[in-house]
Amino acid sequence: MSARRIASILASAMFLGPLALASPPASAQAYGASSAVDRLDCDEQCLEGFAHRYMDGLVHHDVSHVPFAPNVRFTENDVPLGVGDGLWGSISSASQSPLLATDEVTGNVAWFGTVEEHGVPAYYAMRLKVAGQRITEVETVVDRKTQWPSAFGDPAKLVHDPAFAEVLPSDERRERERLRDVVNGYFSTVERNDGELLTQFDPDCQRIENGISTTRGSFGAAAVAQGCEAQFRLGLYRINKRVRERRYPLIDEKRGIVVATGFFDHDNTFDRYKTTDGKEHRTLLKWPNSLSLMEAFKIKNGRIYRVEAVFTYVPYFLHSPWMQGAAPAAADAGPAIGEASASVSGAEAAPNSTVPCDRGCLTDLARRYMSALARHDPGTLPWALRVRYAENGVRMQVGEGEWNTVTAVSNTAIIAADAATGNVAWLGTVEEHGDPAFCGVTLSVRAGRIESVDTLVDPDRGSGPFGESPMQLPERSFEQSLPPRGRSPRARMVALAREYSASRTPNEDRLRAGRFPIVDVERGVVVFAGELDHPAHAVPSGADPAGKGARDARVPYPLTQGVLQAFKIRGGRIERTVAVSTFLPYGMPAPAESLAREDSR
Repeated sequence: MSARRIASILASAMFLGPLALASPPASAQAYGASSAVDRLDCDEQCLEGFAHRYMDGLVHHDVSHVPFAPNVRFTENDVPLGVGDGLWGSISSASQSPLLATDEVTGNVAWFGTVEEHGVPAYYAMRLKVAGQRITEVETVVDRKTQWPSAFGDPAKLVHDPAFAEVLPSDERRERERLRDVVNGYFSTVERNDGELLTQFDPDCQRIENGISTTRGSFGAAAVAQGCEAQFRLGLYRINKRVRERRYPLIDEKRGIVVATGFFDHDNTFDRYKTTDGKEHRTLLKWPNSLSLMEAFKIKNGRIYRVEAVFTYVPYFLHSPWMQGAAPAAADAGPAIGEASASVSGAEAAPNSTVPCDRGCLTDLARRYMSALARHDPGTLPWALRVRYAENGVRMQVGEGEWNTVTAVSNTAIIAADAATGNVAWLGTVEEHGDPAFCGVTLSVRAGRIESVDTLVDPDRGSGPFGESPMQLPERSFEQSLPPRGRSPRARMVALAREYSASRTPNEDRLRAGRFPIVDVERGVVVFAGELDHPAHAVPSGADPAGKGARDARVPYPLTQGVLQAFKIRGGRIERTVAVSTFLPYGMPAPAESLAREDSR
């Protein structure tokens, strides 16, 4: 090779600069990758700078302050939102000493700490992906204090273990794939935890969850056994049916850190279980639920040494949008900052002329369905060839969720049917292992067979309004036929229900995905289903500038309320309303929206 050619190569290398090419990672090239050499444009210091810049923009409600890519994806508690929505509208401050972790190979950085919304603390974990000096992905988990039995330490006393910042000696490090496998084994050990260990723990392994130690002291599992390994050998986490949709977006070989995300599914098919020492324990929650988590692991010598997690309850079997391809456009995800809307975008269900199932047939099917639910016996029902089933907005298989936990159904219920559309709704109460819950079920029937089921369940957990059980229902009023002069046209009945719903929506809230599956002109009954978004943007009047004064206790933080509501209309006026509602992650799509998005892929 000529001297001129060598000089040309050296000059080109100098021009590329020190960050242009990275040392090849200790892993095989992914099939379909655009290049056999990773081009890194953001090192550890750069990634941490992006995290701080993002948090600064978040606290100041200033989207323009943050260098987002044009097609940035943003989620909060596994719901796709537009950047600027959710916590962006409610945050008042953030902790100044977070746990930070970076991965130069994948361009990811994670931030663990606390935030305040109108002065009320919450635990917060965030992952950013940076490419081309722009933020392309933002994934966040926010855990607010509720009445659910869960770890929630004193934010003022949160101290991140300094071990996460320590660079490991070379002999204590492991390659990326090995670090991932160690954490994957941790999740497999948690799954239906039976005492068998599928990973390795350091003898001094300790874990912090939502700011509180669950391996030392007296909270939760620590009250039974101290340390990670001892708890897993006892099988204390038997209730975890699955650790689902596991992802490992950030791995730092130098420090032995893995940041993982996923869901712990608690199907609660049982409410009593025994640990490996023969002692019996009772589950705290009696209904199906899932935990969405972001968790940081420190691994030394191939053993789990420290764990810090932020997790929050979400509807059972909720799916991660990061596992399902492209996120919906921001316009589909919810209102932007400051947007106020009280409109109902949905419409009355279209008539189904092929349905030979009259009101009596539909009412009988609703009763049969609820009876089969209490017996855990879906096989006795007439299902269509293809069936769509959803609980609290999440699609799943018939036989999952409430099919495993409901132990009794109330004798009194409102049943509303519409033979024109083939829809029937049941509103009443159920019991789950003896604990009460309000329940609303809508069935769609064609040719006498059930095509779809939408279920809304609100257990007695103290996070929202919950009346005495059994539900006091004016069922006879809803069953009575009206004289012809007391009836209203279908369109007018829908308009009245829409106007009522809009009038009860506060200015900054948004009622969306409204739909009217049932309109019974003869009985003057309309059933409305929809989602009410509470962004909790504004600090109520009378609060101090820091947002620590009075606030609306009904809407302490961004959330969505799923609603199934029945109206009795007589003489063109609303006479009675009965509703079942439950709180959902903010901006959560309605079942119909989820179906449309999946079908479009």
